[in-house]
Amino acid sequence: MWDVTTGGILLQVVVDALLYHPQSAGIGRYIASLVEAYVAQFAMVDQVMAIGLPGQVLPGGTMVVPPGNLHHSRERMMFEQWQLHKWLRQTSYDVVHFPDYQVPVLRRVRHSVATVHDLVAYKYPQMFPWAKSQVKRRMLAWSVRAADHIIVPSQATADDLHEILKVPRERVTVVPHGVIRRGIPSAMSLNSRPYFVAVGTIEPRKNFQRVIEAFAQLVDKQKLRGQVDLLIAGKKGWLYEPVLEAPSRLGIAEQVRFLDYVSEDDLASLYRHAIALVYPSLYEGFGLPVLEAMGWGAPVICSNRGALAEVAGNAAMIVDPLSVEDIAAHMEQLWTHPEHHDIWAQKGLEHIKSYTWSQTALQTRAVYLQVAR
Repeated sequence: MWDVTTGGILLQVVVDALLYHPQSAGIGRYIASLVEAYVAQFAMVDQVMAIGLPGQVLPGGTMVVPPGNLHHSRERMMFEQWQLHKWLRQTSYDVVHFPDYQVPVLRRVRHSVATVHDLVAYKYPQMFPWAKSQVKRRMLAWSVRAADHIIVPSQATADDLHEILKVPRERVTVVPHGVIRRGIPSAMSLNSRPYFVAVGTIEPRKNFQRVIEAFAQLVDKQKLRGQVDLLIAGKKGWLYEPVLEAPSRLGIAEQVRFLDYVSEDDLASLYRHAIALVYPSLYEGFGLPVLEAMGWGAPVICSNRGALAEVAGNAAMIVDPLSVEDIAAHMEQLWTHPEHHDIWAQKGLEHIKSYTWSQTALQTRAVYLQVAR
């Protein structure tokens, strides 16, 4: 750490960005948004070096590509656990940030910060394949012990860390994510009919099966065959077969579209023209799509579980994610009362003003300074 008054760099920050990819959601978007906002504010005093995969460009950060093929999780984990400490010993740095909780535990590194986004592997282990759940649980438990400090995006996640893994509260700092309007939406809807939109990786935690069942109830009750659609944007994750089979089973296959990954422009368009984002996830450590949808003026129906109610505040319609009837009732409310759309849209636009990536970067830097001392 050099003194800024002499013209030198105050903090030299290393970010493990091996999970970053331009098409990645979740962790990848967090890495990109944080680094971009951090460099925009602190480029004159700090230097950010990101460890990334070949061919990736992280806006604002200086990319360093380690040797070997690290495109698969097993290879990435082996590098982080066995080789990263050697590379860091040869590098001048003040703090190293692991944006997805996995900290080297076999060969520990100094001045480490880990971001823990959620404890879903502990709260809902049945939502992962058994082996994946076990690895996540063990790595998380080891990592929170090895890290010098832990960042979490919500008070709900901080409470989970303390209650489940007994992490002292003084070792944890809540730093909410920011939200920015990414992409350029089209002037016209991408869909020929009105639609509800759901987003996220297709896996059990996202609760898409109940979303589809609620949509089917709406279609049947309001006699909406051929009049409204449900669009689901997200890649296949794991245990997704029941979700893909649900529309045919319920007789609404013609009105449910699985879009896979969509570009930022298309996602912005989906939000902008939607009746609502339906996001009754069973558990989230933050729930960025809620704020992103609000940023494009979409009303939001979201879960009362995890951090979602905390993040959404009074700017979203809060539902019991286990109740198909509750989800369907709120979808019906927006369909039968279109004048409510603008009311909820305005609430969301006001709400997101308190969530900025510049504030996230500022609070993250405060943690860096604490750990670098």
